[in-house]
Amino acid sequence: MAQRTRVHPVRRIEPGARADRSPGARLTCAVLSASPEEWVGVDLATGAFVRTRHGSPAPATADEAAGPVGNPDSSTSWAPLDIAVVPVGEDLDPPDPARPEAVTLAGDLVPSGRLRRRAARRLLRRLAAPELSGGTVLGTRGPSIAYVDLEMHSPSVVVLSTAPRLLECHVRPDGAAACSFTWAGTTQALPLLDGRLRRAVLERPQRPLDIPEVAGAVGGRPAFLVVGLTAVRNGHVPKAVLAVLSR
Repeated sequence: MAQRTRVHPVRRIEPGARADRSPGARLTCAVLSASPEEWVGVDLATGAFVRTRHGSPAPATADEAAGPVGNPDSSTSWAPLDIAVVPVGEDLDPPDPARPEAVTLAGDLVPSGRLRRRAARRLLRRLAAPELSGGTVLGTRGPSIAYVDLEMHSPSVVVLSTAPRLLECHVRPDGAAACSFTWAGTTQALPLLDGRLRRAVLERPQRPLDIPEVAGAVGGRPAFLVVGLTAVRNGHVPKAVLAVLSR
């Protein structure tokens, strides 16, 4: 079993907080989203979001966790609210305004236990964006943002509070999984990248998931959405629901 680390999530999150991205730094993060396309966590020391440069890395195995670099072929997968130690490497890529939180890894992420449910609930509440009338998701009300309009100081990830009655997980006419949600008075439908929900949706393409089915897929009544920008396509950066988290 991987060694567990006792952690105390940050009590106050400053807007615009950034994690230490200097080579050699080791960030203790809670996993928010882990799909083949995206890995997103939150640095427990600062409350800053962290994204990996190239998709979702597998964690080192228990034996490998003791070494400096794990096995990139490990098949172990991450679950939301797992704790990972993130070794930061030298970043040779140019800054990407679509992922200003991105870090380059010096090795595999190392499993270090799991965030307790009460601590996770407090952390997610602190991370959640304030829901104000007329508010926008990542700066716009649309499903994407023009790449030329992005700025490095603007976040590419946001946590939103939600409720089961405000969600609808369904299959779009093109066969892709999607999540519709209402926030700040506006309803949006975005691609769904949460692997647990995506599997459940695609197994029942004829209708949206009901509340018990959503709760069964994510391990409890949904309470938070993790929404983020994805890869650039035709000059625009689409938004997606990266994860649906229970309370």
